[in-house]
Amino acid sequence: MHCPLCSSTAVLYDDVRGERICTRCGFVILERLYAAGPEGRMEPGENRERADLSSGFDLSQHDYGLGSRFSVSRDLPPSERARLRRMQVLHQRARVMDWEDRSLREVLLDLDKLCEDLSLSKGIKVEISTYYRKARAKRLTSGRSAQQILAALILTTCRLRGIPRTDQEIANAVSVRFGQDRSAVLKGIRRYVKLFARELGLKLPRLSADSFIDRFTPQLELSQEAVVKAHEILKLMPRSFVQGKPPLFLAAVAIYCGANASGERVTLKRVARTLGVGVSSLSSSAAEIRNIVPGV
Repeated sequence: MHCPLCSSTAVLYDDVRGERICTRCGFVILERLYAAGPEGRMEPGENRERADLSSGFDLSQHDYGLGSRFSVSRDLPPSERARLRRMQVLHQRARVMDWEDRSLREVLLDLDKLCEDLSLSKGIKVEISTYYRKARAKRLTSGRSAQQILAALILTTCRLRGIPRTDQEIANAVSVRFGQDRSAVLKGIRRYVKLFARELGLKLPRLSADSFIDRFTPQLELSQEAVVKAHEILKLMPRSFVQGKPPLFLAAVAIYCGANASGERVTLKRVARTLGVGVSSLSSSAAEIRNIVPGV
């Protein structure tokens, strides 16, 4: 744009006043322009940003993240700040209109805490939220513990995505976070996983023992040689030994035998405690593998 007086191209747009001004001669070219973009705000010491900030479409929030928020500037008079704060309270209450929205909001907040405790990504949390909404639509959540349902959906999603998470560590996270009995949570997880898989039409794949080996060997501070040896021992296990045993237990046996075969000292108790298996079962199975697999 050129200034009609001095023909200069140094024209500045003032988005606060809605004016176009020539910075060379000071002529106001256009006044009170309509801004098509979103409303902006700027606080002292901060960059200018949108005033109607929202998180965008997000399934992990009860209102899909479409609700806006606003802040109150400290530069306003006290009476004006008090009025805006009252508006904030009413705005937050309006986002939760009835008891169903309030219940969903509380459950999704609990899910966010559990995902943080278990170090699960945002994408996994969104997928768990989707399954919870489907289960809620089918009336599968009525009369059941919300925390146990979330724990079961976390385990279900992790199995679908091949993430090595055990029901015991999820039960521990629920027990520590919400103060529930660990054994009751563990029973609820195993029961609800079967329920959701049947009612939601989910085919849960069996997790491989290799994924548990790769996950728990860094916690035991084992070398790469021990990790490779554990994978080799796992492949050499006969079908008669593997059949009927959970992948986590097979990983524990392979890790213990692989560490001993590579000359690294790791106790049965430490391996059993880290992976959550029984010490006596691990000891007897490791002795059986020594007799079956040569060089262990």
